[in-house]
Amino acid sequence: MKQFFVIIILSFTVTFALAQGSVRYDIEPNIVRIQEDYVNNWRKVGEISGYRIQIAAYSGVNSKSQAEAAKNSFISLFPYTKAYLIYNEPYFKVRVGNYYSRLQAYKDLEVIRLTYPSAYIVPDKITYK
Repeated sequence: MKQFFVIIILSFTVTFALAQGSVRYDIEPNIVRIQEDYVNNWRKVGEISGYRIQIAAYSGVNSKSQAEAAKNSFISLFPYTKAYLIYNEPYFKVRVGNYYSRLQAYKDLEVIRLTYPSAYIVPDKITYK
């Protein structure tokens, strides 16, 4: 009886060891075309609803130059985060980032607030990648 169990265990071990080979995927050409169409259609969208972090807003005399200076200062401190200068009368606003969720924006907000304590999250149209 012991020999029977030993033989079964060895056969399973050998079977699993041999089954560790390569896996081959056969993908239908129509599936690949549908995936490509999906990606291309989303590229055409350009903008979707999301969130950004507003770090500054200026109005009045020289407000545009102040906003541009704030934007350039931000870019020098955070070169990997996109910054945008937006004009909504009468304010020039500096908003940064492209976030799909408020939680995603909040992670960066904590770091940005070390330099810009009045920064906050705002809903905005964001650039779709």
